[in-house]
Amino acid sequence: VVEDGYEFFAKRQLVTLFSAPNYCGEFDNAGGMMSVDETLMCSFQILKPSEKKPKYQYGALNTGRPLTPPRAANLPPQTQSKAGKK
Repeated sequence: VVEDGYEFFAKRQLVTLFSAPNYCGEFDNAGGMMSVDETLMCSFQILKPSEKKPKYQYGALNTGRPLTPPRAANLPPQTQSKAGKK
């Protein structure tokens, strides 16, 4: 993980770009995008990390995630199709 979104090394001959701000929701790192113009001048855009939100909300009734589907044992018996019968 690169803290500031990009980092030069090897006497500024190489650059590491890290494009995932808040990597895995665990790090407070920025992301970075690099543009190179015709004269090989590099410029960077920094993607700042968003404010940290709790990963799990315990006890919340509406957590914003879909309901867990019922298990097969709890499903009503399937109705057989009467197609093709006379």
